[in-house]
Amino acid sequence: MAVASHSPLVRSGGPATPYPDLLRVLGEHFTRAEPRDRALAYVRALLAAPGRDSAARIAARSGADSAWSTQRLLTRTVWDADRLRDSIRAHVVPLLGASGPCAVLSRHETARVGTGAVAVAPAGVGRAGRDRNTQVAALLCYVSRNRAAVIDRELHLPSRWTSDPERCARAGVPPERVRPHTMADLGQEMLERALAAAMPVGWVFGGPDFADPQLRQWLCRRRLPFCVELPQLPYPQSESDASAVRTEPGREEAWQLLGRGLGPVYGHPAPGFRLTLLARRLPSGHSSCFLLHTPSTAPDVPAARAMAAAGAAAARAVHEADTRAGLSSHQVRTWVAWYRHTTLAMTAAALRLEGTLHLETEPGAAGGPAGAGPGGPP
Repeated sequence: MAVASHSPLVRSGGPATPYPDLLRVLGEHFTRAEPRDRALAYVRALLAAPGRDSAARIAARSGADSAWSTQRLLTRTVWDADRLRDSIRAHVVPLLGASGPCAVLSRHETARVGTGAVAVAPAGVGRAGRDRNTQVAALLCYVSRNRAAVIDRELHLPSRWTSDPERCARAGVPPERVRPHTMADLGQEMLERALAAAMPVGWVFGGPDFADPQLRQWLCRRRLPFCVELPQLPYPQSESDASAVRTEPGREEAWQLLGRGLGPVYGHPAPGFRLTLLARRLPSGHSSCFLLHTPSTAPDVPAARAMAAAGAAAARAVHEADTRAGLSSHQVRTWVAWYRHTTLAMTAAALRLEGTLHLETEPGAAGGPAGAGPGGPP
């Protein structure tokens, strides 16, 4: 199955020419030829038309006779999505390098029709006045040189699911997962896996879903520098604070130091580290508050700016995985199928990244990845 011409894995006027390494890695996770070929075809189908689609259309694009073979790949075929996840991480991290390496925790929310699929729950009323149902996942991205890739994923079970073991059983949720997990819990699980695999982690960045005190204290005990966005300002902002946080000429954002050496309410920094509170204001007027854990000698604002830039790079990678690699392009209903589809979409996204980097380093191409900047926080 040829990949669509808009994919960077395709040379003009020729066949698809991705690096073979990751495809070979994918193939090695299957002992039989039929499921191996089906998995390779599934990844190519996601790259060819990444928009959300039915299982039947994905099957048709992958060359399958019916949707059943695709469904079987995601539900019954014997293969380990977690082992493939580990292989993706082992492949992508050296590909991006270790220049100011940052692990970014991201929330990924996908709108769903109905509430029958695993982990889907009502999320209020949408813009059209209709009930909105969503499926929420925690993603871990690896960022280096302003490039990012999704390397891990965990599906978040809302309380209406964890309080209904029978419903979870029908969706194939493992019994050990049928208990409350916060997004921060899932983030810590993914970070623990990355560190156990010796992934270089210079910094950790997370949004408001990952500002939980327990996760922050775990990061402090591991002596890991981090920057997390707090869900809200810890105190009402005064008029003098608001005037101080104004956009600086020639900059897209302005940062203000709110306090160093914070009290125990914010946690206990590692020896030789400090906790710092900063505010950021964008030209739009939106303000947010960040808690920074850095070595005592590190400059605060430059470090926070670099971490925010890593967060933006991760957001772009997640968006690329969604729009170009089919991350949300599924109608799966069970736990196993979600993890398998998501891992295959991560494979497709890694192939796109690999192809892009390959094209950029070809003779005549601009030197270095587009947008590559400083290695990381000072």
